Amino acid sequence: MIILRSFRFWLPLGFLLVLLSASFIVPAVYPELLEPGPSFLKDDAGRLIADPPYSKEEMAPLGSDKLGRNLFYLLLSGAKYTLLSAIAIALLRMVGGFLFGIMYAFLPAWTRQMIKGIGDTFNFIPLAIIAFVLLSPLQLAFESGAMYSFQFLIIEIGVIAIIVIPSLGMYIGKEMREYLKNDFISVSRQIGASRFYIIRRHLRPQFSRHALVMFSEQISQTLYLLIQIGVLHICLGGLKIANFGITEPIPEYFSYTNEWAATMSINIQMVFLHTWLVLTPLAFFAVSIFCINELTRYLKEVLLEDTLPVLKDEKPSNKPETPSYLEDPFSFTNRSKEGFH
Repeated sequence: MIILRSFRFWLPLGFLLVLLSASFIVPAVYPELLEPGPSFLKDDAGRLIADPPYSKEEMAPLGSDKLGRNLFYLLLSGAKYTLLSAIAIALLRMVGGFLFGIMYAFLPAWTRQMIKGIGDTFNFIPLAIIAFVLLSPLQLAFESGAMYSFQFLIIEIGVIAIIVIPSLGMYIGKEMREYLKNDFISVSRQIGASRFYIIRRHLRPQFSRHALVMFSEQISQTLYLLIQIGVLHICLGGLKIANFGITEPIPEYFSYTNEWAATMSINIQMVFLHTWLVLTPLAFFAVSIFCINELTRYLKEVLLEDTLPVLKDEKPSNKPETPSYLEDPFSFTNRSKEGFH
């Protein structure tokens, strides 16, 4: 396939694959990199010069968090939770969206109008608010110890996916309704084609290319949503509260997964004192979203806009092109169109 031979495809995808691979390998090989760092730093004369969080000059390459842990390795470890969860959420959205879209496309007009009215009402509410309302009680249950971090992570993936399925399904269903108006599908129905046959032979081949592009778009949109709900202290795997301080308890959040939104959320109150604690996870988000958007742009050009790149080693074929009426049994030539009308 020509997509797999393109540099534009492999450069952003390769970066994400390397990031994911390092996220599994580095913590397994060097677990000590994620342990809390020194409580303070001294110069050669033994004088105290710094305490956590350390700057990038004091702890290379990106500084440390409040516990003195190296921020770069912390974010590298959390990449697998952030990216794989976004992929899982996007996959659930696509599966649920296409099933919902197929049902929506074949529903009666009055039922579609009712569903559309309900969906349009919820479209004015930001998804981050809906996710916050649904997940806040679960966050409280997690803080009380009623569920494990992995259980909360699975529930969050399901909830974040479900809240988008209706709107995505209606969009896909509208596109399917327009496609079902084609003449060759009308002919198929007249000669006795069932709905299952139309879905299998017409809708599935047509929308399979759209599905790959939409899947890539959903990953980047999921990452955007994770940033927004992270600011509201709703993070993948949940946040725990630990009390620090000597004379009086000082509650602080921490995360078991160390995913990017959680790292940003934990340090959001320190954005004016230690800006890099918030900007660094945002930079990881931004680079990943940029890579995914580049993949989306390339796939859209190749699969939907048919702007296939020509490789240098490819030679033009001398074989004559196949007439269009042989490719599509329901297409008409100009002469046959005039006779048909």
